[in-house]
This record gives sequence, structure tokens and C-alpha cells, in this order.
Amino acid sequence: MENKKNLVKIIIVTFVIIIIFVSIILGIVLLSQNKQNGNNEILVQNTNEEDKEQEENDNILQNENIIINDNFNEELNRKYGKIEIVWIDENNNVIENALAPNLGGLTPLKYDIMKNSFEKVSNPNSEQWYDYENEQWANAMAEDGSYFVWIPRFAYRIVYYANADYSKVIGYTDGRGILKLNTDGSFTRIAKNNTGIRETKNHYIVATAFSKDTASGYKNGGWNKDLAGFWIAKYEMSMETNGTHTETISQAVGNVLTSDNIKAVSKPSVSSWRNINVKNCYLNSFNYDRNRDSHLIKNSEWGAVTYLSYSKYGTNGRKIENNNNSQYITGGSNNEKSVYVTNINQSSTGNATGVYDLSGGAWEYTAAYIDNGYLGLKQNGGETEEDLYGSRNSKYKTVYSHNASDKGNDYNAMYSNNNYKLSLGVRGDSIFETSNSGYGNEGWEGSAAFFPQGDIPFFIRGGDYNSSVGLFSFNGYSGSSNSGESFRVVLAF
Repeated sequence: MENKKNLVKIIIVTFVIIIIFVSIILGIVLLSQNKQNGNNEILVQNTNEEDKEQEENDNILQNENIIINDNFNEELNRKYGKIEIVWIDENNNVIENALAPNLGGLTPLKYDIMKNSFEKVSNPNSEQWYDYENEQWANAMAEDGSYFVWIPRFAYRIVYYANADYSKVIGYTDGRGILKLNTDGSFTRIAKNNTGIRETKNHYIVATAFSKDTASGYKNGGWNKDLAGFWIAKYEMSMETNGTHTETISQAVGNVLTSDNIKAVSKPSVSSWRNINVKNCYLNSFNYDRNRDSHLIKNSEWGAVTYLSYSKYGTNGRKIENNNNSQYITGGSNNEKSVYVTNINQSSTGNATGVYDLSGGAWEYTAAYIDNGYLGLKQNGGETEEDLYGSRNSKYKTVYSHNASDKGNDYNAMYSNNNYKLSLGVRGDSIFETSNSGYGNEGWEGSAAFFPQGDIPFFIRGGDYNSSVGLFSFNGYSGSSNSGESFRVVLAF
């Protein structure tokens, strides 16, 4: 009888324990679900706020009766802003989704989150291998194993705010110029757009990197036709000799042209190609792949990548972390999986599918300069028709205006600012639109904003591993070979 009582007690205790255990599990599940619902509510709330803000901006900018007065002596704080983007087709019609990548023989890649690596796509026409709506950019590989990322055709506008809180709109850049929003709801236009800048619905500016620009003589950084998009090297270029990575430790090694043995590639987890002058950067980029119209990245293309990166299709305004690897390792790590897992915040999307080394790594030469008479323009940029400096203004380079006081024989902060002010009509290059000055850390995110001048007439972008500057940075350099400058290839076909 006693045994039966003990057995009953054990059963009751066990039952109570089971009930308590089940209650705890249910509590955890409900708490997790409530937390997830709360996160979803926050995401929905943030999305609704962004949609509401864009709708308000649309309402303001669609009003064709709004008063616009010109006053080019007025100023507008351009240090804090957001990029709004719409996808467009090659006729500049607004479309719902980004134009499909033009592969042209490149092998499409899809990132496998389980393997932490990129895998070849067997059927790109039926398989979903990119999704710009969810910040998954299209990647592809060239025959030499180089990685490239597709930048689809888009139009943009910029909304300026009074401070880093982004709580008060004070102006816009759109197809009508740079506009200061007045308290009475009218606009003061402080800068006109260059002739040849095109717009689409709601005065969005067609990003100049994609736009046919022959009528202006390519002064806007455009192309000889309207592009559906372009492919940008996913990483800063590096050197390979007979298929093996080469450390460009000196000018004797680095300041050379590509050949049957020496190749430029875009690959992760290797040191970038440095100790090379801007002339050879230009030539090596041009000769990388003539079938796909390869060339050294232009300022307009750097700007297009920057704007897409900073939009809701990229980091949505979150600062891209610097590649702070002191050995100039592409992707910031010797381990490729670490590039795609640990260093994703160095990417233009915050995930493995974006572009790396835009912020930090090495400064990157672009195919742009001012022609101020500096002797190094010929020495470092080349004199022949094939060279960067010797060639005519074309789809492969952009020559910026300079003030007559800058004769290229010394260095003066006044020259930078005077030259910078002459770029106020240029659009899409992430220079005047995203900074307040041509001499100082006056760019977005405190980026360096030092316009070329004097004996530093060539543009460099992006900052290096040892600086606090990044994506929006621009500076001038002599064009000579140096351990801190590299380059990047673009394909446009």
C-alpha cells in the first residue's frame, strides 16, 4: 500500500514538472515570437516612414508651379544628404526592376550562404541569382577568374538635411539644379546643371555614367551610347605573373604595362597593384579586355557606384567600413571566407554581393584630371594619343575645368576651392553634390574633399587603410607611382 502511495506521489510530481517545463518552453516561444513581431513592426514602421518621406518629397518636387528664383551667391549646406534612386530603361522611362545584367560572355555567380562562397550559375535565365530589391547585386566572373559586379542604369536625386539627424529637409539636387528650400515653400536655385544633363519622371537625374554624352564632348563623364549598366571590378586590381599573384613592392615591379605574362585581375585576399603611375593604370585598364570595352574607372562611374551603395538598394545610408588592412589586402583579409563573412560591412551592400575596397584599402586613380599646365601631366599621364593625358577628351576620361590662377606650378588651398567651384554644374560624380568645400574634410561622413590643383592635378578616390575618409572622398595627386595608390577596371559594352 505504501508503495502505491509513493508511486502516486512520483507520478504527480513528474506531471507537475512536465507542466512547468512545457510552460517555460511556451513562454520562450511566445517571447521570441513577440520580439520578432516587434522587430517586424519596427521594420514596417521604418519602411512606412521612408515611403511617407519620399511621397512628401515627390509632392514638393512634382509641383511645376513652385517658384524657383536664381541666386548663385546663396549657399546650401550639402554635407548631409540622402540618395533616392529609381530604375530606368535605356529610354529613361521609370521601370519597376533593375535592368538585367548584360553578361557578354561573363559567367554569372550566385553567393551560397551555406558554403560562404560564390558558385557558378548553371541557368541564369531561369535561376534567381540576384535581387537588387533585397540588396543582392549581380556578380560575374571573367575568364581570368576576376570578379565583377553589375551596376544597373538608374536615375537619382539628392535630398539635403540640416544636420546628421536627417530631420529637416533644406534642399535638393534634381534635374532643375541644386535647390535651396525656403521657409515659404519656394526654391532658390544656387547652381544650374551642366548642359546635356538629362532627367526623367519627377526630375530625377539620369546618372551620367549611363548616359549618351557625345553632344557635350563627354564633359559630363558619359558614354557614346545609352548603357543598360556597367560592370565594375569587385576589388582593387592586383598583379599576376604567369598566373601567380605578384607583390608590387616597388616601382620596378609595379610601374609596368600588362603583357603576355603580366596580367591585371580583380580577386579577393591578395595585395592590390600599387607603385604604378596613372598613365599605366589607364593603359592597363584599357588593355584588360577590349572585347568588353574595359577602361580605368571614371569619376562618373565612381559616383554611380557610390550613389547606388548609399541608397536603399545598398547600405541605405549606413557608412561603409574602411578596409583597414595595412598590407592593402583586397577585401580586407587574407582569408576569402572572412571577406564574405567577417568583412561584409566593408561591402557596398553590407553583404558578400557588393563591391569592396571603395572605402579604404588604397587610394584609387580615376580617369580624370585638370589641365592646368603642371609638368607632371605629361610625365605621369603620358603624351601620346593612347595615353590618359595625351588622348582627346573621350568616353574614357573626363577633364575638369580649372581656374586661370592655377598654373600648375605650386600648391595653394585657394586653387583647390576655385577649381572646385567650377565643378558646380557637374552631376553624378559625387563631388560638388556631396560636399561643402574643395579643401577640407567637408564631404559626406566627414570625407576628404580636396579638389585637384597645382602639382596634384589627377583625381584619386576612396581614401586608404590609414585614414578616416572613405566612399565619398576625393583628392588630388601628382600621378606618379606610389605605394598608396591603386586602380580599378570597368567594363561597359
